[in-house]
Amino acid sequence: MKKGILTIVGLICIGLGVWFFLGRRGVSTSKDTIIVGTNAEYPPFTYVEQDTVVGFDIDIIKEVVKRLGKNITIKDMPFDVLIPEIQRGSIQVIAAGMTPTPEREKELRFTACYFAGDPLVIVSRKNNPLTTVEALHGKDVIVNEGYTADFYMSNIQGVNLKRLPAPAASFLALQAGRADAYVSARSIVAPFFKQYGTEKFVITPIEKTEECYALAVSPRYAELVAPINGILEAMKKDGTIQQLKTKWDVQ
Repeated sequence: MKKGILTIVGLICIGLGVWFFLGRRGVSTSKDTIIVGTNAEYPPFTYVEQDTVVGFDIDIIKEVVKRLGKNITIKDMPFDVLIPEIQRGSIQVIAAGMTPTPEREKELRFTACYFAGDPLVIVSRKNNPLTTVEALHGKDVIVNEGYTADFYMSNIQGVNLKRLPAPAASFLALQAGRADAYVSARSIVAPFFKQYGTEKFVITPIEKTEECYALAVSPRYAELVAPINGILEAMKKDGTIQQLKTKWDVQ
């Protein structure tokens, strides 16, 4: 009798230990659900509307997961914690307008790009136009932390970088004169100008900085890359990606 009780207690302890370990590591035990991380501060690619995360990237990943025959869970988090969270195991895929770079490829597995042709631009005020990278030397320049513009400008010597978390805060700082320029992807600034106009700003593309956006997959789930690439290719051929570009005005 005592042996039976001890065995049961032992099994319970083992079960609790496994549950605690998986919980702490954030690993999903469901094979039917893809956990996707995003940063919903990037309209029209991913943002919050009426308490729901929506956007071009969100529609892309939802369609991909649907064609995989799985369910989806979307987690909204700051952009700069997406990679740490995928390393920790709390998410499996990142859908957040992420550009493959050599640095990121050391930690992630990228799919084929589903959107391309998005250059970096310099946004400055019309009363103080800055239209070249050279003109930014000695200036206060805003970038969004962890975005491609951050990586690009970090390699430019003599620029005083101000890292802010989101595009909205960046425009407010630029308008208030707390910086001389804002460098970002054209697609990020387009919704702002569409809503408020460009009369007070000068927007200058930076040559040879066109980005492409891909889904990032955890190395733990690298087996997802091949089927996702197949689905993305099918979505290009059947017109789905073009339809979503039109829907979200990201031509």
